[in-house]
Amino acid sequence: MGVEAERSTNSVSIIRSTRIAREGHMNLQIRKATAADASAIAQVHHASFPRQGDSERWVSSTLAAEPRYLVFVAMTLDASVVGYIFWAQKSGFRAEVVLELDQVAVLPECRGHGVAERLIRESLHSIETALLCEGRKLKATLVSTREDNQAQLLYAKALGARPVARIADLYSAAEVILLARK
Repeated sequence: MGVEAERSTNSVSIIRSTRIAREGHMNLQIRKATAADASAIAQVHHASFPRQGDSERWVSSTLAAEPRYLVFVAMTLDASVVGYIFWAQKSGFRAEVVLELDQVAVLPECRGHGVAERLIRESLHSIETALLCEGRKLKATLVSTREDNQAQLLYAKALGARPVARIADLYSAAEVILLARK
């Protein structure tokens, strides 16, 4: 498939996901991402983080860093990517794993339907299952976010994460570090 055909297909996917969100149908599949998802994830990234640049490179480099980074997507039944999540294993591959929820994003028109919460819960469950198969277990989960970001409520609900530190003027505003222990 050529580049123009891919762009056209991705545009159609976004249009379909917009229609699905408007109609309130969010039948989703949460699955591990592949390199073939990079362009669609980059579109969600660009729509969600307009101040950040070079979405394609950011997403491709994250996907290429597996297993240090673990990437999952939320897809509609028509295979439209409407959200993604990046998890990072911290400080090496340990028996007791500390994961960082590095980034989670949902297309603006699909927000408010529980997509982010499903991404967090279902991807984390998949990771914990894989860790157990390797003889490892999850010890804790970290998340950093802007101090004024309402997503803190989501992280508390989905992970049990609580604020443990504040860093002033790190990016565009103060950041809060949240921690959830197992």
